[in-house]
Order: sequence, then C-alpha cells, then structure tokens
Amino acid sequence: MIECEAMDETKCESRDKLPSKCLFVCHTFPPIAAVGIYRTLRFMHHMPSFGWEGIVVAMKEDAVIGHPVDHSLCDRIPQGAVVERTGVWRPLDRLIKWVKRLITKIKPKTPADRPAGGSDESVSEQNFAVTGRSLMSRMRDFLFAVKETLFYTPDNCVNWVGPAVIAGCRLARRHCPQVILSSGPPHSAHLAGLGIHFLTRIPLIIDLRDPWASDEWLNQEDYRFRMWLQKKLERLCVRFADRVILNTERLRQNFVNAYPQRWHHKFIAIPNGVDDYIVEPVRGYLRDADQRSEGSPLTLCHPGSIYWHRSLMPMIEAIQHLKQSGGQVQFEQIGLVDHPPDLAERLVEWELPEVHLRGRLSHEETLMQMAKSDVLVVIQPMSTLQVPAKLYEMLTFRKPILVITKDGATADVIKEYKIGLIADPADPVKIADAIRELDLQMKAESFRGDWDRAIHAFDSRNLTSQLVDVMNQITN
Repeated sequence: MIECEAMDETKCESRDKLPSKCLFVCHTFPPIAAVGIYRTLRFMHHMPSFGWEGIVVAMKEDAVIGHPVDHSLCDRIPQGAVVERTGVWRPLDRLIKWVKRLITKIKPKTPADRPAGGSDESVSEQNFAVTGRSLMSRMRDFLFAVKETLFYTPDNCVNWVGPAVIAGCRLARRHCPQVILSSGPPHSAHLAGLGIHFLTRIPLIIDLRDPWASDEWLNQEDYRFRMWLQKKLERLCVRFADRVILNTERLRQNFVNAYPQRWHHKFIAIPNGVDDYIVEPVRGYLRDADQRSEGSPLTLCHPGSIYWHRSLMPMIEAIQHLKQSGGQVQFEQIGLVDHPPDLAERLVEWELPEVHLRGRLSHEETLMQMAKSDVLVVIQPMSTLQVPAKLYEMLTFRKPILVITKDGATADVIKEYKIGLIADPADPVKIADAIRELDLQMKAESFRGDWDRAIHAFDSRNLTSQLVDVMNQITN
C-alpha cells in the first residue's frame, strides 16, 4: 500500500479545508478528440463547486491511434488541473519481429531453389514443401488467436495498462486522492484503475460509458474464448470496485440481473448529459439559421459516422419511397460512411440528389448544419443498453428527433420526454411514415416535446452532483 508523503503540522491543520481529489483514469483526454473525453471534462468542470477536484492519468497524444487531435480542446481542462500523460508498452511489435525472423529461417525452398528434374528426391522435397506451407498456415492461425487474446483483450489499448498503473500510483503518492474513477471504453482503463486500487487501497469507481461483456456488438463478432475472458475481466473489476456507474437504467438492470445480490448496491445509473459548453454557441447558430419557408422540403440531418452495424440504406430506401409518393425531403449525412463504400456512385445511379454526403466536418460546422436542419436523426440499430452521446447534444436544439432503432435505452428517452418518433431500422416504409408524420406535425406546429424536463434531467451539473454523492458515500 502506498502511503501519502508526510505533511507538516500547518498542512495537517489546513487539510480539511482543501478540496477532496478524484484520480480519473482515462485512456483518451484532450487534445485527443475522442467522444469519451466530454463526460470526464463535464465532471471535472463542475466538481470544484461541490468540494472536489480532478486529477488525470491519460495516454500521450503521439501514442494514440485512430483518433484526431484538437489542441483547442485543452482550453476546456480546468485551470491548474494535474494531467499525467503516459506512453505504451509494445511487446506485440517485438513478438512480430521475432516471429518474422523465425519464419524466414524455416521458410521452405521455392521451386526456383530446387534442382531441375523429376527424381524421387525432388518429389519428396515438393511434398515436404506443401506440408511445410500447411504447417506454417496453421501456425499463423494459432499465433493470430494468441495475439488477439494476449494483446487485444479487453481491447487494443491493453498495452497502456502497465504505464498507467505506474503513473497513477505516482500521482496517488503526490496528491493523495480519496477516490479512483476509471472511465471506459476502452475498458483497459478499468484494468489500470484496478491495478492502482490494488497498490494504493484507494476506493475504486468504475464508470462504464458503454457496455463491456454485455455489448451486443461484441457478442456477435468476438471469439468464444476471448468473450469468456471478457466476462471474467469484467467480473473481476466489478468484484473489487466500490461502485459501478452505468450510463443507462437498462444497463444497470442488466448488471443487477447478471451479478450476485450482494453486489447490487454497487450499481448506480448516471447517464451522459448535455454539454453546457455548446449551449450558448447553439443559441447563436439557431438565431442565424434561416426558418423553413412554406413549400420547402423537410431537411433531416444525421451527425455521425456510419460504420460497423450502422447503415444508411434503410434511410435511403425510405427517401426513395417518399420521393415516389410525391414527398420532398433533404438528407444531410455528416461523417464518414464505411458501408457501402461506393455510396456516392450509387446515389448518382439511383438519381437521389436529395442525399448529401458531407463527410467529416469540424464540431462547429456540424453544430451549424444541425441548426439549419428541421429534424435530427439518430441511427442506433442494435444497441439496446446504451444511448449515443449525440442524442444529448441534440436536446440543446429543441428540434424533433427521428430515432431509427428497436426497443431499448435510446427509445426509452424518446418516449419518456416525447421529443421525437421511433422507426424500425428493418422497415424503410415505417421510416418513411415517421418522416411524413413529423413533416405534418411541424407544418401544423403541433409538435410539443418536453424539452425543459429533458434538459434538466440530463444537465451536466445535476449529473456531477450525483457522482459527488457517490464519492462522498464511499469516502465517508
């Protein structure tokens, strides 16, 4: 157990007057522009008003792969906040180099290396070469499975865990935090938080922004052994955590059903919230946006990339259906589209100029386009346990939201606050009907969402207050 450095009598007398401290274990943090940073930033922004301060251990920006870097985001880090950035260990790179050298040494001879002629010895060599290639193929498959298990479980950020534990213990010794809060995904952050907890005995809170072992997307595509290992790792973290924060009530109930009753008191739902940093800019964008004129088409906007199990095809088929029946709509897609990769060419072939692929835009440009649109769109075809962060951002616009999803946590928010309509992602006709219904309601000015109650429920200051209550409980 790591002890805090000794303090003199003056410091001891004033210690009660100092704010309590929370050590955030976050894989990504500004200037890395990942979606998960905003929840931590909101907590850190409001915590001082409740007598708490945040200190952070995160990854160095040059060690992160797959996320853009935006140095302007550093302006949102509270002044004076301590942020320790670490690199990663790369044992996989060394293993790959070793395997390549091994393969080179035992590589069988090619036909060009063999002597001419069809002797029995030559035939034997050819058979040996075929056997060798088969053996190498099986060896490659085995090494790939080992690589996935050892170096990508729970995710491809596991090589950050060791450096994060060392840096976190160093911060704990210097700043004496009362609580550790690990934020994921990536869920490797929870393993790092658990390691710091074991070495310091500081209470641990796990903040699951998305499902871990119960992730519906993961369950369909992961290896059986690796999925078993994911469940074991999640259970290990839950067992030793003092509290586990889930960001939807459905996910909390999922954990209640999955774990023993003696752990049920650990599970608390604190959702993602409205980013108060964008409230004033959005008001300005709405004032500058042109109002929809009579006879102009309804404009829909989907601000988010299309990847993995998300697809634009149901929406495009719905727009085709509306067009054939005389309806007029414009659809703005902001963000990259992975599937289908040739969508732009297909839109020309289908004669659908109403669908605009804007590509990746800056956050400010995205907000401006959302302000110009009449209806905001969320595409969430599979995940029943989570709510996309974009939905909370949409609340600030007070515009109807069309959610293409099945029954689940996202649909619960729409139904609870009556802020939009829900359409089945497997039924383009139902999507077209929902668009037509929203158009009629907006023309008649009959759409009435409970925006005030929704914004209050997801106000970031209120949510930070709930987190502080949890931290006070476990530290008292």
